[in-house]
Amino acid sequence: MFKAVIFDYGCVISTEQVKHEIEAMVDLIKISEDTFKSYYYQYRLEYDRGISGEEYWNKVLSACKVDYDQELIVKLINHDLKSWTVTNQAMLDWAEDLKKNGYKLGIISNMPKDILKYMRENFSWLKNKLFDTVIFSCDLRICKPDPLIYRQCLDNLALSPVECLFIDDSEINIQAAKEIGLNVFHYRGLEDLTTLQAMFVK
Repeated sequence: MFKAVIFDYGCVISTEQVKHEIEAMVDLIKISEDTFKSYYYQYRLEYDRGISGEEYWNKVLSACKVDYDQELIVKLINHDLKSWTVTNQAMLDWAEDLKKNGYKLGIISNMPKDILKYMRENFSWLKNKLFDTVIFSCDLRICKPDPLIYRQCLDNLALSPVECLFIDDSEINIQAAKEIGLNVFHYRGLEDLTTLQAMFVK
């Protein structure tokens, strides 16, 4: 049925955001975690579309009404990066199995430049072309759920939506993918991997 599997990165290929790194950011800013998360996500799509880490954190910290300097921003960028770069090895192993069995692989991910730079320098699976196409929002300056980002991936794979399965942890992104005809799987955690694997048993 499927000819390709398209993965989200955050909370699918990566683990959930690392809790102690979130706590480290909150401790540096000295505000409540709820307030921090509110502003962290309020400006996140701008970061994912390509503004610099300094611009992003200027917006977050100004909204939080805290005093800050360049040193604090550098620390926050570093903790933020670490919070999103622990990979879900079981998912990568499955991707490798899919590749060996002839499936095309893709990634569509909202991703800021700072984190992507680290990933490209350090992740062997990005260097060795495990994925046939990788679509990151900061490169295109387009974020999910914009349909253009899904269409770019399909164009790169040279496949129609019905030939692909898209995996994401976000309901909004899943709905957008479904609207352009992609088969979708709403991933909620590692326990879902068994279900996914069963869908591809010959």
